[in-house]
Amino acid sequence: VGSRHSVRLQIVSFSRLLERFRDGFSSQAASGAKTEDPLRLATAAVLLEIAHADGEFSPAEDGDVVGFLKSAFQLDEPAVRDLIHTADDIRQHTIDHFALTNYIRRNATLDERIEVVKTMWRVAYSDGRLTDYENYLVRKLADLLGIEHRVMIDAKVDILRERGESV
Repeated sequence: VGSRHSVRLQIVSFSRLLERFRDGFSSQAASGAKTEDPLRLATAAVLLEIAHADGEFSPAEDGDVVGFLKSAFQLDEPAVRDLIHTADDIRQHTIDHFALTNYIRRNATLDERIEVVKTMWRVAYSDGRLTDYENYLVRKLADLLGIEHRVMIDAKVDILRERGESV
């Protein structure tokens, strides 16, 4: 019962955080600017968490995150930059991995979640090295996204092959 209550509070905290950001954009919304989709925000925030896991957000990581978001959500460059800016604010204001991944898990298909995991591996390897923390974080987030261990490993192997590295 206690853990159920905790989970509920975590989900609410993400919802409240989204509301706060929406409220902050109310003047933009009044002028016709659109607010960000919560699935896009959660996905971008999770990818940015991986990108910042080693303490540096490199141009290669930025390219991988931007490329994925453009493709997955059919966005142009300015829309992706706005999304990343807003998602980074969320990432900096919450460490609630469960709430972010749970939102994605409930609103994305299995194939979409697998692509998110592949992108997490791609971002983690983009600087040519995988830190222990990056490895841990991708595994943790993949598990929270409801991705089976073997599927997560297959995603990692796919990215290593894509990079031309031995498995």
